[in-house]
Amino acid sequence: MVLQGACDDLKGSRLFLKLLEAVLQAGNRMNVGTNRGQAKAFKLDTLLKLADVKGTDGKTTLLHFVVQEIVRSEDAKSEKAVEDEARNIVKDEMFRKQGLKVVSGLSNELGNIKKAASMDFDVLHSYVSNLQTGLGKIKSILLLEKQCTQGQNFFARMRDFLKEAEMEIKQVRCDEERALGRVKEITEYFHGDAAKEEAHPLRIFMVVRDFLSMLDHVCKEVSQQDRTVVGSARSFRMSATTAMANLKMYGQHERDDDGWSL
Repeated sequence: MVLQGACDDLKGSRLFLKLLEAVLQAGNRMNVGTNRGQAKAFKLDTLLKLADVKGTDGKTTLLHFVVQEIVRSEDAKSEKAVEDEARNIVKDEMFRKQGLKVVSGLSNELGNIKKAASMDFDVLHSYVSNLQTGLGKIKSILLLEKQCTQGQNFFARMRDFLKEAEMEIKQVRCDEERALGRVKEITEYFHGDAAKEEAHPLRIFMVVRDFLSMLDHVCKEVSQQDRTVVGSARSFRMSATTAMANLKMYGQHERDDDGWSL
């Protein structure tokens, strides 16, 4: 249930998909004029490297910029009824806090992701296998019934238990396969053919969990910054040439057919 819930959360989160879109746009903006400037997708692993790309001030990272852009877009939803000329510092700060609250709430919205990331699927699978092995031992014990002159009540109860347990474990196996199928589906949804190369079936949740931790940290930093840096692309002053140099410094030498990676 946790694994399937994590898949639903990941694919159904409007804010997470919006954040991915913002990252894609930021990457294309930084790579404008190059063959990486028109990417259509990127691997989620890239999210973990957004904090490595820094602006000219040495403090503002690409993740800060993305968060600020999302905050500004969420601000816009709150300010539709307010005319531009009527806005003032107080209202602007209020809208900014509302937008930041929405972004910082993504971690709670994707709560199942954190639970799924802490699981070890191999261990989970072994638990079911051990239960099935235990049923085999019970069957061996039931074979002794013909040799026993006593304990008929015990054997009768064990037969009933075995019948019920076999049905339950069969259902658990089906649930396990269904959950793993959903995980593979969501991994392919975000990673395409790269899903076949995933060594750990639940790795996608680990990546998102670590990113959410980074996001929480950045949201706290943004909330402490002066409001003048919010929503301004100029606060992340980096030319396409400088951006490419920095990205290459952090290992951006590869590009797939439709995306870029940091």
